[in-house]
Amino acid sequence: MGKVRLTIEASKSRSGLHAERRLAFIVRGGVELEEVKGEGVKVDPVYSRGDARSIEVNLSPGDYAVQVRLARGLRGRVKGYIIVLDSSGNVVYKSVLRKRKVRPSTGDKSYHFIVEKVVEALKLHKYLRSYKLKQPA
Repeated sequence: MGKVRLTIEASKSRSGLHAERRLAFIVRGGVELEEVKGEGVKVDPVYSRGDARSIEVNLSPGDYAVQVRLARGLRGRVKGYIIVLDSSGNVVYKSVLRKRKVRPSTGDKSYHFIVEKVVEALKLHKYLRSYKLKQPA
């Protein structure tokens, strides 16, 4: 049983042109996806308006934690990353979101199916041009 600290945040700048959103998910047994909610320790948000909380989650062996960070910039462009952590808190896979595409960054690509589940759950697939890994021919 491992403990992993995840952050949940929704904040925006005073002008409203920049925004930051962090979400956390748990994948139980590689199948079931659930969003992390609840009260946690209050932390400083990136921007002045909004709220951020740090939540500690207990994971069983075979469970994965997912941290999603999305930032909207000046021209409405969204970028960020999706990190997959194993039950001991080690980063096993990271993918980046830029130019409406989700691409692998570091780690083992066999965990990309978790990223695809998160993208489907957040309904981001409507706005992305590509998020699935291309299989070698």
